[in-house]
Amino acid sequence: MEISKIKEHLPVYAEGSGGLAGASDTHIGNVDAVENGNYIKLTKNNAHDGKHHWFPINWVRAVDERAVYLNKTVDEAMAQLLNEQPTNV
Repeated sequence: MEISKIKEHLPVYAEGSGGLAGASDTHIGNVDAVENGNYIKLTKNNAHDGKHHWFPINWVRAVDERAVYLNKTVDEAMAQLLNEQPTNV
């Protein structure tokens, strides 16, 4: 996986039943930035609480020109998202 392919505003999908017919993944947010190559920061405008959230880059199972795909289920991702900027960014 090439981190350089992760671009601002790409949608992020976790494993699970998708919201559209035939979709296998569920949208959990959009990329705001890749921070120090270690974490992805999600935009706050489509977050459930209106705040930024972060997750480690090793959650990414794939990335293409359309989206970032995680190796976590929706429930795992939502439970484990960081609510504060990681200190080791």
